[in-house]
Amino acid sequence: MTTHYLARHFFDPTNEELRYLPEGPRVMQNYQGGGNVVGWVGIQHGLNRLDGSINLLDLESGINTSLPIAGRPGFFAETTNPGVLLVGLDRRLVYFDLASGKIEETGIVVTDDERVTINDGLAVEGGVLFGTKHLEFNQTIAALYFYDSAKRSVHTVIGGQLCSNGKILRRDAEGATLIDIDSTPKTIGRYRLDTKLERVLEQSLLVPPDSLPGYPDGLRPTPDGKSVVIAFFNPAHQADGVAQQFSLSDGAVECEWKIPGSPRVTCPEFVKIGGEVKLLFVSATEGMPGETRVIAPYAGHFFLADTPFGNMPEHPPLVACH
Repeated sequence: MTTHYLARHFFDPTNEELRYLPEGPRVMQNYQGGGNVVGWVGIQHGLNRLDGSINLLDLESGINTSLPIAGRPGFFAETTNPGVLLVGLDRRLVYFDLASGKIEETGIVVTDDERVTINDGLAVEGGVLFGTKHLEFNQTIAALYFYDSAKRSVHTVIGGQLCSNGKILRRDAEGATLIDIDSTPKTIGRYRLDTKLERVLEQSLLVPPDSLPGYPDGLRPTPDGKSVVIAFFNPAHQADGVAQQFSLSDGAVECEWKIPGSPRVTCPEFVKIGGEVKLLFVSATEGMPGETRVIAPYAGHFFLADTPFGNMPEHPPLVACH
């Protein structure tokens, strides 16, 4: 039986640039400013724009600090150096200092192929898993990569993708289990990997693609680790958006959240406000025609919703900063 929730409007990024493609919200752990803050990326500030931003949203005051960045940030991961982020920027990895707004090059270029750009990423034990996306979403030339922070090297984990997106990884003594989204074919894949994250040993689908209510985008594991919450980007002419919670054991839909007035939901994040565990949902206006904006007045806004959980999930690890 599926439990239904209605999200409420929480935050308006205040301008069209920041509403265009907000992604990757993460509760900040190593931020010098303190407070209950969520970082997020404005991947790009409009159609054909090549610039974006790193943002810091204070959940208590509702004040957002936007830091422009010269390039398109697909993801950020906090590092062991307070206030310094590892950012997937266009096709390379860089450090970004939140205090100064300055970029420091790592020297790591993921690919020279200008048809792709870095997309969603996740800090994991030993480094970062991150993907790329084909900018026109019609060639399987994107991939999922692993950045080994100790070796300062990058290798391909899964190739032949269109738009590598939300992901989680669980390691064990024999290897690792990966849930990884390839958005455009609506694939939520389950992969068994070796310990070095170099070889796919087994693969299957969590759910059939034709059963999904839109294009799966960002995801977060539930606090108990038994399920995942997935946001859906729906390009259809409709007013409302949706996110769903899937059981990792059988793919059953356990919970569903309605996001009113915003159909292009990009990513969830668990947050704690007033002692309660909530879900923060981020949405976008990317590619939305004017007639849809009329019926979806909260496109590009953030939403907050109740959850059935009493505790927060584990935070991603901090990435070793060299």
